[in-house]
Amino acid sequence: MFRRLLGFLLLVVATPNAVSLAQSRSPGWKSLFNGRDLSGWDTYLRAPNLVGYSDDPSIPYQPPIGLNHDPFKVFTVENGVIHVSGQIWGAITSKEAYRNYHVRFQTKWGEKKWAPKDKSLRDGGFLFHCTDAYDYGFKCWMRSLEMQVQEGEIGDLFNVGAGDAEGQMTKVTTRNAEVSQQYDPAAPLTRYNGRVYRSGDFESPKGQWTTSEVIARHADAVFIVNGFVVNRLYNIFRSDLRQQVTGGKLQFQSEGAEHFYKTIEIRPLSFEHGTPALVSQQKEIRLAAGESQSIEITNRGEAVEIIAAELLGKEIEQFLVKLPPLPMVLKKGGNLTLPVSLRPESKPGNQVKLRLETVLGPVADFEVSLESR
Repeated sequence: MFRRLLGFLLLVVATPNAVSLAQSRSPGWKSLFNGRDLSGWDTYLRAPNLVGYSDDPSIPYQPPIGLNHDPFKVFTVENGVIHVSGQIWGAITSKEAYRNYHVRFQTKWGEKKWAPKDKSLRDGGFLFHCTDAYDYGFKCWMRSLEMQVQEGEIGDLFNVGAGDAEGQMTKVTTRNAEVSQQYDPAAPLTRYNGRVYRSGDFESPKGQWTTSEVIARHADAVFIVNGFVVNRLYNIFRSDLRQQVTGGKLQFQSEGAEHFYKTIEIRPLSFEHGTPALVSQQKEIRLAAGESQSIEITNRGEAVEIIAAELLGKEIEQFLVKLPPLPMVLKKGGNLTLPVSLRPESKPGNQVKLRLETVLGPVADFEVSLESR
């Protein structure tokens, strides 16, 4: 299984529900889902007899179900949650377009799966920078970039025609014995337009909500899952238009599996930030199997908003870092404590780096080394 293979390559498991959305009413955030209906969103569904990703000439033509017509109730609102049945492929699309934003949402998996993906991982997806026709991709999605929302694989990157991008990637062998790319913050920048696997599996266990975030900053983007950075892309560019891609609408897919969304929020990015100076009392933390310690961090510079953390290295799933509710502002002189533990089955000799993320990127000149002993 590829998921197990990633565990030996570049994974980390956060404490389930490590990121709370209790701070959702903080200044700047705007809810995109009112909890009652799909106001602010359009639905689009393709023809009900289409199956999968490829065109089958033996299937007779049927017109798409189309815009804002949902006879199969693929997208409904129940008990303050958006229910996506997955039966017909399509999407809900924001009526507004956005650029330079921070968006976050919560996902939970259901039970039902539909052919031809009834034997596959449960699948959905968050599409951003969406433009052009509703039926551009597989006759049901707009030209866009995708943060994969798939069971056990939340945070992969797919390109749905929005343009290729640069990223830090290394080659990996997938669960299907295919060679692909995986985000690796130690690798040089490479231009690529295919799938890029996330650095680690941060998804909550089935039945629990996973919080996903995208920072869309000019022609760059950062993917965050349960408070941990898992993918980055730079200089998104459409060669046919000879220009960078910096904005568009938002979409949530229906792609053959039942799942749920709630707490969909967005805020504009602020590019005015001070200069923090984060100092850790511990430059290095060495942990024995089953042991726990804490990282004590002080900000000696200007106030900074921390939105996520990132672990860099291999076999990072050995280390469990408990994050506070994010985003949070660490004022000058303020302190932050991050409990860290090592899984009991961990092997000695593994070293990773911890850094902290702002909406403008990692905090400069700050890293803490974590090592298993």
